[in-house]
Amino acid sequence: MRLRLTMILAFMAYTLGMMADGWTTVTNGTLWHDTDGNVVQAHAPGFLREGNTWYMVGEDRSNSWNPDVNLYASEDLQHWRFMGKIIENGKTTPELGASRFIERAKILHNKKTGKYVVWCHWESSNYGASEAACFVADRITGPYRLQWSGRPLGVKSRDCNVFVDDNGTAYFISTTNENTDLGLFQLSADYLSVKKHTPLMKGERREAPAVVRVDGRYYMLSSACTGWAPNQCKLSVSKNLRKGWTPLENIGDDKAFGTQAAAILKVEGTKQTTYLYVGDRWMDPDLPRTKTIIFPVSFQDGQCVFEYRDSFKINFTTGEVK
Repeated sequence: MRLRLTMILAFMAYTLGMMADGWTTVTNGTLWHDTDGNVVQAHAPGFLREGNTWYMVGEDRSNSWNPDVNLYASEDLQHWRFMGKIIENGKTTPELGASRFIERAKILHNKKTGKYVVWCHWESSNYGASEAACFVADRITGPYRLQWSGRPLGVKSRDCNVFVDDNGTAYFISTTNENTDLGLFQLSADYLSVKKHTPLMKGERREAPAVVRVDGRYYMLSSACTGWAPNQCKLSVSKNLRKGWTPLENIGDDKAFGTQAAAILKVEGTKQTTYLYVGDRWMDPDLPRTKTIIFPVSFQDGQCVFEYRDSFKINFTTGEVK
């Protein structure tokens, strides 16, 4: 009880301070706690911003290797309110927690239908299923129901992410063919099914893809397939999602500062647009206490500045970073 009260008072004090000068301090390498004092469980997170609120979904690794999917909300990416379990073993659908488990849940909001959609890696205990799954709800907090699961267009699919282009077209991007290639899967207009598959990065054995579009170019960050161990983050760039990707180029140090890409966030401010890299520092020190790392990155003329910071300040109104 005392810890919970302390966390609430600290959050209130911090919020008042943030409102006073507009700046938020982001500190890396620490274990996140929510406003109730509990460890934040949202690993391999996906993000959605609505108004001034960031929503984060991710794997709850607190008790099981068969994770539930949790939802959190925050205005500053540092102080998170637990909104509930939106996908739960044995409850959302019978096979979840029995024959299947979830990795890398990513959330989308379809502006045409108003629905909230979660895409994820849908897997069996020996990683033989190699499937994806799609869940849908009328509200961001749920309840969610399983819309579809299987191999997208018959393609073996594992580690994944999503990307929404400027025109609203959404894509599911995953490691395919026994971790050999990446697959770009265009989603239907309602985001509930896969319509087209384009192979990418053939034979490169990449995973954890994260894509962002800046000034007419697409930038993709990805990692090698080394399990929980960090490895070199690499960049590829193209003016067309389906073709013309540049050869993979090393960025950052040889271990991606101990992280693996989860998302690239776009902060559109009144003065500038800032991009934030979000990565998992897996097994630091164990799976339930894996750290979430955030730092600014920049993209210009086909190049990416990818430099770790222990801490930084960001103004979510103006978009400025210091």
